[in-house]
Amino acid sequence: MKTLPLFPLPVVLFPGTLLPLQIFELRYRRMVKECLASQTPLVMLQARNASTPDIDFYTTGTTGTIIDWQPLPNQMIGIELKGEQRVRVSEIHKESDGLLVGEVEYLNSTLLAGSEQQSVRLAEITAHLAQHPLLSFSTARINDDTADAFSYQLAARLPFSGADKQRLLEFDNPVARLELIYTLLKEY
Repeated sequence: MKTLPLFPLPVVLFPGTLLPLQIFELRYRRMVKECLASQTPLVMLQARNASTPDIDFYTTGTTGTIIDWQPLPNQMIGIELKGEQRVRVSEIHKESDGLLVGEVEYLNSTLLAGSEQQSVRLAEITAHLAQHPLLSFSTARINDDTADAFSYQLAARLPFSGADKQRLLEFDNPVARLELIYTLLKEY
């Protein structure tokens, strides 16, 4: 377990995706400076309610590494986060300035490499997805090794609700994640 700063916002950060943010609160400006100085990630957690992000948030999120930053007017900081790895947060504490920190457990995907049944299902799902009018990609590039990253990229880019994006983040298995994406896309 590792202790990391928490950043609850009404947004989901997926592994392998980028998220630009403007940081203005004093506690989060401190967090950014400390993350940059120590070269450590922060944890993005989706807030259930935008008006109470520090109180009501999901405990499954994604570590984010600051890959770029720039000072902005009014002492704000512009950052770009790169999603790294899914985590589950526990033992949350509030520091004196209100910054939340928590113990994180790193979560891994559970695609069974070489499982013929999963590989066949992955091919079926990606073939169905490739036919959707909102999507355009080559199914030849999606296999057991790329399914996780591909499913995160789709989940981040498609116009799903925050609750649906959170459900997608919480799936351990990329084939199951792609199945849910396919089901959700039937509504569009």
